[in-house]
Amino acid sequence: MTRDVKSTAVRRRPNRREVAAAETRREIVRAARRLFARRGFAGTSVQQIAEEAGVAVQTIYSSVGSKSALVLALTDLIDEEAGIPGLNAEVAHDTDPRQLIATGVHLTRQLNERCGDILGVLFSAGSAEPDAAAVVADGIRRHDQGAGHAARRLAALGALAPGTTPERAGAVLALMTSPASWQHLTQRFGWSFDEAETWLTGSLTRLLLERGP
Repeated sequence: MTRDVKSTAVRRRPNRREVAAAETRREIVRAARRLFARRGFAGTSVQQIAEEAGVAVQTIYSSVGSKSALVLALTDLIDEEAGIPGLNAEVAHDTDPRQLIATGVHLTRQLNERCGDILGVLFSAGSAEPDAAAVVADGIRRHDQGAGHAARRLAALGALAPGTTPERAGAVLALMTSPASWQHLTQRFGWSFDEAETWLTGSLTRLLLERGP
């Protein structure tokens, strides 16, 4: 009987009030994301976010919380904008080692191409703002975990080059697809995202999979 009760609870659809509340929260977080990207973290007030979202200041506090909570809520929005959940699912099911690497690189490309503006703001603010630093740290943790997962998948497929451990492969994947790497290639050196993706995919394939003569 307990199992039936739980199943019923899981299947329950949110009512209209819950749907409206969730959409209001999403719009508030989207508004914060736009303003943080334009004005910076320190240059954006809760009042400005409320005006951008078309809600009262109190609605922000009741729906999301303080400015600190808004920053922390950006992590999931960034993943959503970059299409990370769907690409993570592809990595989890890829059985072709080369395609797995290509999908992983493409995942990080979308993150940096679509959300590079807000990532730059958060990294810049992180040195002075603990909340921004917390978001950056969480993002790096997720990135490293994703790279580690991909490396373990490659190992399970028997695809890693001799002498390459899953731990080392994960470190190489994390380093070469980090936001700093993408920023250097596309901003400092002026590569297009297509050029950077092609080079990273080929380089990682050779480093991690090639078995030599």
